[in-house]
Formats: sequence, structure tokens, C-alpha cells
Amino acid sequence: MKNTKDCIHLNAAKKMKIKIDDQARILYVNDYFTNVTNFKVSDVILKDFNYILDPSMPKLAKDKLDEVAHQFEEFYFIYKGITKNEDCYWGFVKVTQRFNNQNEFVGYLLEVKMLPTAAINKIDKLYNVLSEIEKNAGIEAAKKYLDGFIEEKNMNFNEFMLALVEVDEKKAQKYFEIDEDASPVKKKKRGWF
Repeated sequence: MKNTKDCIHLNAAKKMKIKIDDQARILYVNDYFTNVTNFKVSDVILKDFNYILDPSMPKLAKDKLDEVAHQFEEFYFIYKGITKNEDCYWGFVKVTQRFNNQNEFVGYLLEVKMLPTAAINKIDKLYNVLSEIEKNAGIEAAKKYLDGFIEEKNMNFNEFMLALVEVDEKKAQKYFEIDEDASPVKKKKRGWF
């Protein structure tokens, strides 16, 4: 297992897109996801979202993701992913609920962008504490610790995630608008560069 310092750094101008259903099974991944992780689409389709999480992530993370998803239509999350070669990467994730044509809830869109180094150091420490609590006292104890940790800061989960990255919601929204793969028109070089 690679140390956090040795994790792959994502490109700030690109984003992974992962669609999951209401059971957290992966339905879709974009090309940037497959390029970074070396997973083929067939490797991950219909696999549980945990399949692409680094084993060092606390198990609580997915449970917390499920819990928070029912509180917000859109929120932010931080995860440590794993590649097919067992390399790691940190992602800052915008999670948005998805609905079908009949306006029935069908799952989530996860947009994953590069996580700033300062946030990696903070979240890595917290995730290590949570993993240790899980190992010694169970997931429920880790959940209580995390809830208390966030409550002490007088924040909800979404505010806490944004505070770790040191952005407000407006800046986070702008950050997720940046996606060079989404633009069909290449930018022209300006003469003065």
C-alpha cells in the first residue's frame, strides 16, 4: 500500500465522473477515470462504490456518504481512491442526486477533482483516527466520534468538507465548472504568450 505522499495527483483542469445507483453500484465512469485508474469500464460496472476506494479508507466513509446523501441534494465529500495497480489518489467530490424522467430518485453523480495538498494532510489524519477507532471499537464508535468532531466545530457535514478544502460553496461550484474535457472548442493561444 502506498503512503499518502506517494499518491497520484489528479489534474486540476479535469474531472472524473462516476454515476452510481441508489444501491451505490457503479453504472458509469468517464474516460478520465479510466485513464487515471487503469480500470477498464468492465472492471467496475455494477461493482459497489467501495471497490474503487483505497482499503485504508475508514469503512465508515461509505456509510457516512449514504447518510449525508439523504440530507442534501448536492454536497461535497473527500475520498481516497485506488487504481487497478493499487496506487492511490485523493479526490474532492461533488455529489449530486440523479432523477429519472418520472422524477424518481435513481442514484448519484460523483464529480471527482484534484484535492489540494493542505486538505490531504488534514483528512488523512482524521481518516487514520477513524480507521483506528473502527479497528478497536467498531464502525458505530467511529461514527459517533466523527459526528462529535463535526458537531464541536458547529458545522454540518457539507460545511465541514468545504472547510477542510478551505473553500466556500461558491468557490467549490466554480472549481467543479472547470473541466477541459467538457469543452468541445479548444482555446486559441493568445499572441502574447
